[in-house]
Order: sequence, then structure tokens, then C-alpha cells
Amino acid sequence: MTPVRRLRLTGAPARPLAACAAAALLAVLAAACSRGADEPVLSLLGRTLKRGDRVVLLRTLDPEGTHVGLVVDTAAGKPELRIYERKGPKEYALVHSAQQGEAFRNLSLEDVDGDGQDEIVVTWEGGHLEMVEVIAPGPDHTYRTIFQNAGRQIEKRYSPAGLIEFWITSRTYDEKPGEPTSYATTVYRFENGKYVETTRK
Repeated sequence: MTPVRRLRLTGAPARPLAACAAAALLAVLAAACSRGADEPVLSLLGRTLKRGDRVVLLRTLDPEGTHVGLVVDTAAGKPELRIYERKGPKEYALVHSAQQGEAFRNLSLEDVDGDGQDEIVVTWEGGHLEMVEVIAPGPDHTYRTIFQNAGRQIEKRYSPAGLIEFWITSRTYDEKPGEPTSYATTVYRFENGKYVETTRK
């Protein structure tokens, strides 16, 4: 089998993606400034960011704006996803954080299990691997990871029911000396309350 060409899950090169994230952040901050210094997001950023931190992504995670997702390139050099819950007029509490790779790629809100509620799909990159994590909000205002995996290439596809499937291609290490590198693709789809490994069609 020929080597697999690496593709980013988002389909966007790093620089344009970063530029889009920066533009989105500027739009959020511009809107915040136009509403005055009482904007709670400004308070959150002021209390959260440390010297050397760089904001990569900032977005609300629900229509009410009570949960905010923030991705920061930390001074230590590793990106971190932070999820905050609004507790008062200007107060946010950190309820979840994750660091999965050397570079952040994308964050999307999608109903992966068909229950009518969006989950958070986060993609990262580290070394020669792509990483994906699906984070689900719980009824008690907590967040838990319901799927996490990595591979040489990750494709996000949709089942006939409209649910997300992850097609993950990885090296098998089954090749013998002198043979080309061997790769195989495993499909993960949501069934009976969890992601399960299935045979590729």
C-alpha cells in the first residue's frame, strides 16, 4: 500500500485558519468594546490571560452565551482549550480544560449522537499525527470526553443518519523489511451510546 498523504481535518492550511481565528476574535472584541467596558468577555480575558499567552480562538458554546470556549497558545508553548461557565454578571468559572497536541486546528459544535444537543469536536496536530476529541456537556454542567483518538490522517464523514463518523488512517507496522510502509483505515461511528470501531466499507 502506498503511503497516505496527510490531510488536515479542517481542510484549511494553518496560516489561513489562524487568520480566520484572529479575524473572528477581533470581531468579538470590537463588538465587546462597542457595548462598553461592562462586557463580561473582556473581564474574562483580563483575568485569564498571562504574560506570553496568545488567544487563538474565542467563541460562545451555546445560544445563551453562558459557556465560552477559549483556546490559548500558552507561554509554555502548548495550546490549551479552556471552557468557562458564566456564574454572574462578570464572573466565569473554568469547568474544563484540555491539551492534546502541539498545534490547535479547529473547534466545531455538532450533534454527533443525534440527541438534539451539540457536542464540541476539537482537532489538534502533533508530530506526524492528527488528533480528534469529542467533548459532551453533562446535565450537571460538567464536560466529559466521549471520543478521543489519533492517526496519520483523520477524515470526518457522515452516516446516512447524518451522524459523524471518524475515518482514521494509521500505520500498521505489518510491513516486512524492504516493503513499503503499510497503512490501514479504521472507522469509528456512534452506536448504542458510544463510539465503536467498525469495519471499513
